[in-house]
Amino acid sequence: MCDTTFAFGQRGNHFIQCPSRLHHTRLPKKLQSLLSSNQISQIYHVALGCENSFLLAYRDKKGKDHLESQDLPPEISEFIYARNKHNQHLRNIPNLRLTLGPYNTSFFVHDESACLWMNLPLPLLNALQSRIKNGAWIDKPRIVALGASSNFLLITQNHAAFWDLSQYRTLSHMLEFSKTQDHGIQEVKTVILHPYRFQGFVAQSWNGTLIYENLPSEAMGGMNAMRAAIMKDTKEGDRRKSDLGAKRGESVQRRPSARKQEILRREWRDRKERFRAEARGLKLSLSLSISAGEIGFGGSVG
Repeated sequence: MCDTTFAFGQRGNHFIQCPSRLHHTRLPKKLQSLLSSNQISQIYHVALGCENSFLLAYRDKKGKDHLESQDLPPEISEFIYARNKHNQHLRNIPNLRLTLGPYNTSFFVHDESACLWMNLPLPLLNALQSRIKNGAWIDKPRIVALGASSNFLLITQNHAAFWDLSQYRTLSHMLEFSKTQDHGIQEVKTVILHPYRFQGFVAQSWNGTLIYENLPSEAMGGMNAMRAAIMKDTKEGDRRKSDLGAKRGESVQRRPSARKQEILRREWRDRKERFRAEARGLKLSLSLSISAGEIGFGGSVG
């Protein structure tokens, strides 16, 4: 595995990062200036939103953690910059993550101990609230993605999955397929919905496989350029983890062999093309239904 960041904003901007490489374009001037400075040692997280809004969490070269942001909703700023009576950050900056919906009107922000959300789609809100008992999580969110037209995805730490992805048909079909496979949902590491482009998404598995579609042209070029680096970093991360576990005398859970992983990746690519074709068929069916005066919408929540 490797730590990756995928962020897509309203103005065609993007930020993509893995340990060995990063790619970005059209970033807000303040963010671009920060990234171009020599003060950043490690980038923990980047979120891009409406117009020039962003969040950057990073560590400087002196080992101190920082947050920088611009034009975020005040509720988010109050949460991320909260301090205790000793003037220390309440948030765990390395683990702080922010998901912004279209035009920043909805969001989900969290670290390892607290979270805040606003204006979430009702099915997503109900799914989250059903996993809280006596003020504590009984099954924490692992992935929360917010997309266009109130579309969303929630995957929990216990690998329960809930979604409404009527505008992201390829991804919806892929998740339906994953639910039929052993550990299928468990193998999904990251999902990002582009909140300003129907059918635009990135999905990454723990073995480094990337699936993405309908991103802006510069972002597609960035993803194509980053694919090999993400796979390489994933393999190196797995090797380091295995070596460390062996040194500690721990039993290390083995992932599928390289040959098996390649077979799985090839199956995903083949199925992706089939899902694309099915999605195009659904779009055609929908347009025919509209012309006939019959509109039907389908999504999966559960």
